[in-house]
Amino acid sequence: MTPLPSILKSRRLEPPVRRVLAVDVGGRCIRLLLMEDRFGKLSVLRQEALDLQAEGLVSADEIKAHLQDTVADWGRPPLALVLQQQLAVSQIVDLPPVPDAEARQLIEAETFKLGGASESVMVYDFARVPLLTENRQSFWVTFCQEGEIQARIVQLGLDDQEFREITTEANAMLAAWHAARPVKKDAVLVHAGAQNTTIVAIRNGVGVFASSFPMAGDFFTRAIARLSRCTPQAAEDLKRHTNLLAGDKTLSGFAEIVDGWAAEMKRQLSEWRGKPFDLPCDLIATGGVFEQPGLRDYLERQKQMKFQPWPTSNAPAALLPAKGFEIALGAALQALGQGLQPTSLLPASRRVAWKRHLGRQRLEFANALLLAACFVALALGLWQKLALIQRKQELADKVQAALSVGRTNSALTRDLLKSYDELRPLFEHQQMTIDTLQSLARLQTARSNRTLWCVLVADQQSYFALPPTVTGTNNTHARAAGVESAQRRRDASDSPVRPGLIAELCVPEDVDAARSTLSLVVNSLKQSSVFERVDLLSEDLRRSMADPKVILPERHFALALDFATTEFQAAGARKNKTPVVVRSSANPATKTNP
Repeated sequence: MTPLPSILKSRRLEPPVRRVLAVDVGGRCIRLLLMEDRFGKLSVLRQEALDLQAEGLVSADEIKAHLQDTVADWGRPPLALVLQQQLAVSQIVDLPPVPDAEARQLIEAETFKLGGASESVMVYDFARVPLLTENRQSFWVTFCQEGEIQARIVQLGLDDQEFREITTEANAMLAAWHAARPVKKDAVLVHAGAQNTTIVAIRNGVGVFASSFPMAGDFFTRAIARLSRCTPQAAEDLKRHTNLLAGDKTLSGFAEIVDGWAAEMKRQLSEWRGKPFDLPCDLIATGGVFEQPGLRDYLERQKQMKFQPWPTSNAPAALLPAKGFEIALGAALQALGQGLQPTSLLPASRRVAWKRHLGRQRLEFANALLLAACFVALALGLWQKLALIQRKQELADKVQAALSVGRTNSALTRDLLKSYDELRPLFEHQQMTIDTLQSLARLQTARSNRTLWCVLVADQQSYFALPPTVTGTNNTHARAAGVESAQRRRDASDSPVRPGLIAELCVPEDVDAARSTLSLVVNSLKQSSVFERVDLLSEDLRRSMADPKVILPERHFALALDFATTEFQAAGARKNKTPVVVRSSANPATKTNP
């Protein structure tokens, strides 16, 4: 026996995009359904039903060749094959609470007992289901002879294909039922095809019983042909288009045939040892037999068996099966790991082959990821280089634009300064006149109520244009201060000429009083914003411009009154000067520089 514990139930190492082709081979039709799982999102890509009679496929070789060509046209995806239910057994096995290893041994023994003695290897699988009996653990077990499986594969000509899943009609119907998310938790799924009727019993959403019996569409067709004394083709046409159970075209004896089918279905359900099913409410119909006119009405009226359609109200739109494709859909879902109680009948040799296929898929997927990563890295590197080139080009363009703007601004500044320099002397002379008038007013204010007089007031440029005086006239007490002032001027600049005035004063008082009066005058003048510096003129800078008749030699002092810097002075005149006070031409108020 070949157990399949948890076979292929781990999908973690599989690629994120997977496809499977479900193959449901019936007596009159082969249904193919291609499903894709793309990053967890399921979708049906393609589905097709091959009518064997319409296609003229009568012999086994013709069916085999056509099926091989169809699989090749669909890209040879991995297959999920559906076995007829009469080839396998599916049922619930209740075991005492034992460890999993011991449970596996008990299931194997139960499978061997149910399968009987056989030279063929038994393939089985099981899935744990919710507890159905107190103090017991329940398992859904499916088993089949490996020889039957291999014979079916060879019969269909699919021996050289990769198989992802092999399951039964009952297990496929369970997977499709669970995917439909039905409201009802108790149901009996009845699939009546061409040759067999398959029954799956569901309790509390769990499959608990499965069976099959060889009475279905062909059985009804043969009965109609016998009762009507017509060919099977004519009987098939009558079955599909005529109500033979009621009305003026009622076929005598056909009702008894249907009654026999219903009795056999009830007998099959009676083998379930659990709570009886509510047949008027729990029956779900699939398969072509139920398309026969009047059949469902007759069963509901005469046998109290109300067959309801396949539930679709809660099913996702991508998982709504087309009519007749319920089993194919369920097989594809189970193959992609979507079944709630999946059992696989993939033989050991096929399982090994599929594992090798998965290994190749993983390797190919890893290579694809590596190539994609290399491509992304190359694309990112190229994008980075292009972005860097573009950035550098933009910076170069900005630099060129800035240089152009700078050259334009420089040219405009030169033109502006040139125009301003032409008007600067006028404003400078105007400011000089204003400062001179204010200086005279300050001198007049400074001498008020004091015993002194102004001997001379002259602009510094005219004053220093004369040759120096050979002997100074300042008194000896002020000479030291004059020498210090001269040293400061020499440190500040080589030329003594500043924008400003030279004021010579006479103070007819004694030495101490004269010094005090002179200090008061100097402090008073320093408070004016007109002057930047007010200081005694040194002996070496004195000039003889005043009339000696109005001078007291020992009381004669010279003051250097430097005007505060204005914006009208040329850059050369302002250079190397300490900017103590800066005044605007429009407003001569005091502005203290930082």
